[in-house]
Amino acid sequence: MSREFEGVGASPGRVLGRVRRLEWEIPPVPHRTIGPEDVDSELERFEKARKQAIARVIELQAETTDLLGRFEGKVFESQAFMIDDPDLIAGTIAYIRDNFLAAERAFELQVLEYRVRMLDSPHAMVLDRLPDLHDVRLGVLSCLLDRPEPSLEGPEAGPAMILVAQDIAPSLAVRMRPEHVLGVVTASGSRGSHSVLIARSLGIPAVVGVGADLSRIADGAKILVDGHTGRLIIDPTEAEEDGYRRAVVQTVARRKILARLAAEPTETVDGVHTVVQANIEQPFDVEQAIRLGAEGVGLFRSEFLVIGRREIPSEEEQYEAYTAVVEAFPGREVTLRTFDIGGDKFPLFLSMPAEENPYLGWRAIRVCLDLPDLFRNQLRAAVRASAHGDLRLLIPFVTSADELARTRERLAEVYESLDMVESGHRIPVGVMVETPAALETVDLLAPYADFVSLGTNDLTQYVLAADRGHAKVSGIYDPLHPALVRMYRRLAVDCSRHQLDLSVCGELSADPVGVAILLGLGYRKFSVSLSALAEIRELIRHLSVKELEQLCAENTRCESGPEIRSIFEAYFERSGALTVSGTQTAASSD
Repeated sequence: MSREFEGVGASPGRVLGRVRRLEWEIPPVPHRTIGPEDVDSELERFEKARKQAIARVIELQAETTDLLGRFEGKVFESQAFMIDDPDLIAGTIAYIRDNFLAAERAFELQVLEYRVRMLDSPHAMVLDRLPDLHDVRLGVLSCLLDRPEPSLEGPEAGPAMILVAQDIAPSLAVRMRPEHVLGVVTASGSRGSHSVLIARSLGIPAVVGVGADLSRIADGAKILVDGHTGRLIIDPTEAEEDGYRRAVVQTVARRKILARLAAEPTETVDGVHTVVQANIEQPFDVEQAIRLGAEGVGLFRSEFLVIGRREIPSEEEQYEAYTAVVEAFPGREVTLRTFDIGGDKFPLFLSMPAEENPYLGWRAIRVCLDLPDLFRNQLRAAVRASAHGDLRLLIPFVTSADELARTRERLAEVYESLDMVESGHRIPVGVMVETPAALETVDLLAPYADFVSLGTNDLTQYVLAADRGHAKVSGIYDPLHPALVRMYRRLAVDCSRHQLDLSVCGELSADPVGVAILLGLGYRKFSVSLSALAEIRELIRHLSVKELEQLCAENTRCESGPEIRSIFEAYFERSGALTVSGTQTAASSD
């Protein structure tokens, strides 16, 4: 009889194979003390192991760059930063010198302290680096204890295997090959971990976050893995295996359809042209966005360069990242959002006391304007990258025209520093409308802005006074609340009046009903999460703008979001649009 478990789909694809349980753990490090006369030799042992670990990381980075590309290779930079982290080094030295501990025990204790600090962070990008810390721990301790790295080549589990482990260290992930590793299942981890990014680049399906159920998956068992839904079936029945094979055939057919449609324009049934762009987290996402037919990038989150970092990212590092994305979309817009840090996203180089209400505190453009070095590096990198294509800057969390004016002043300084004043080259600057203040003052922002992007997530929580992550008020948080729908309408009118290009990049752009309403209100450009992009494009092709405009005009007196949603869902049923497209309501993270 089959058993079914649930995890988090992290790398898409369905596979059927045999389990290979993988364990790479250092046995408990003994509590060994040393004499005062041995302190210097233990310090030398630690430094030698640290240098060996760094050399191995550099070697892995080079191998990964050759195999997958330079940005995939950059996943190992965070490990090099960790091994060189002054606190990690100083803490280990202190344990050796002051507590007379052996180097391996001293390092182990300091790593535990480091891990606790990371676990205290509320932000997923910091937690995503836990496997890297685990990799660093294993690497340094393997050197100190003279232990070999694990092998992916035996014992035999069939011609190819599905790796099942507590987690997969990035140093092991880069050694996976699709012909030998069919899929990956882990107890912990997240969609944004470096190991998962490598698995995606290799085209290997992955499910993470299975938790304690992992212990119930035996070595050698047959398993069905769905890297999209996170579903696992252990010892599937014959009928379930037949269903898997049919699903694979359907998936291949659907990919062919999407590939054929990817190059076609996204037009409604009545001939209205729309633009559907991608929300991306990192340069890794570009390949998938192109495959799905993204018409550019409407939201390129730059936080991946700073979250979990102890130093401001260099201009050159940013320039390479931005240029790679711009060059991937020749003739298409790439909208780079400046660092949206603060709130729950503080990099380690910002030592900030806890705020009572961080979402209303020091964040986004406020941080950038207060930290000239941070902002200057990003602006210079962006302006340089814009020479390779159509790069635009999007400023988040704007509440006043002064913030845009000051941003323009910083850009003027950058143009001068790059000797670009006479060339006349200027990078378009846009405002992310996600505060009521920005929405109500479009006329004041217009002289400083070239375009507007509607951020529905934050706007919803600020307008409705409902934290989008608070379970108790989840029923209040509704981007289709009548007040918000009226605001969307007014923003479209204001942007048209001031000739500002308008798009939407919040979660409403991945919601079929939301897209239909926005189309009826005059929106023609959407930036969508990768998970929903193809389906939203297909949905739009089955909608009529004329009919949607009429629906919006007839229902201006609705009293609630659910009432509005029901009207458009009824329209979907009548038109068959939702059934034809196969779209399901989805959400992005912005």
